[in-house]
Amino acid sequence: MSVVLVVSMALIALCILWLPTYSMALLLRGLGVAGSFAGLRVIMPLQLLAVVVTGWLAHQLGLANPAGYVLAILLASSFVGVFIVWRRRHRGV
Repeated sequence: MSVVLVVSMALIALCILWLPTYSMALLLRGLGVAGSFAGLRVIMPLQLLAVVVTGWLAHQLGLANPAGYVLAILLASSFVGVFIVWRRRHRGV
C-alpha cells in the first residue's frame, strides 16, 4: 500500500469521525450557546480512542468485514459525539 493511500484513508476517516461533532459545535455557537466548543478538547480525542479500541476489539473477535465494521464504528462514534455536544448545551459549560 502506498503512503498516499494510507494518509488519504486516515484523513477521510477523521473527517467522518470529527466533522459532524465540530459542525454541531459551530451550529450551537451560531445559535448563541455559550461554551459550545468547551468540551471538544475532551470529546474528540475520546472519539478517536473509542474507534481504535473498538476496531481492535472487532478485529480480535474475528469479524469478517473489516471495512464494514470500521465504517460502522466511525459513524456510531461520530453520532455519539454529536449527541454529547448537543446535550451539553443546557449545562452552560
